[in-house]
Amino acid sequence: MKTPLAVVLILMGTLLIMTPPIADYLYQRHLVELMTKLTDYSSISLGGDMSEPYHFGCWLAGVTMIVVAVVFSVRGRSPVTPLE
Repeated sequence: MKTPLAVVLILMGTLLIMTPPIADYLYQRHLVELMTKLTDYSSISLGGDMSEPYHFGCWLAGVTMIVVAVVFSVRGRSPVTPLE
């Protein structure tokens, strides 16, 4: 596998893995900000965060992309011969 393609697969896989935790963090941060600014409400709905299957799907797709990039990069290289 060519190096630029492997780098892109690894970067995109990493972004896929990081998307759900970052989205959950931003959602919770926004919710806390809303609760501290608005004191007129007695309760706020906590629904709306990402589902567990979506978390797992992003993680699985990201890990698969990284593994494919690493496996095909290693398989495509010729064996290293020691210098004499």
